[in-house]
Amino acid sequence: MRLDKFTIKAQEAVLAAQNLAREKGHQQLMPEHLLSALLQQTDGVVRPLLQKIGIASQQLLAQLDEAIGKLPKVSGAEQEVYLSYPLKRIFELAQKEADKLKDEYLSTEHLLLAIS
Repeated sequence: MRLDKFTIKAQEAVLAAQNLAREKGHQQLMPEHLLSALLQQTDGVVRPLLQKIGIASQQLLAQLDEAIGKLPKVSGAEQEVYLSYPLKRIFELAQKEADKLKDEYLSTEHLLLAIS
């Protein structure tokens, strides 16, 4: 994963997802963390896109919070957050979407397409 090939918004979402995982005591960065971070971007395109197709972002965020709460936790000294295989696969799919669309940078839209 090369963050320099991500748009600023996509980089912000990944960093927010990492912070969320760390805050919750999770050792692995999961797709749920990333989708939650994407939905919480108030000036991003993911929330309006989902609302346009009839998905209530607040309800989805509540479901994500519940799912995130069920993920295994690690306690003790500050833990490093590792990229999970499912999220690694999402990044690969997002890159394929960007390549297919001939986009130079991986954006939040590509991440959303890969998650869906």
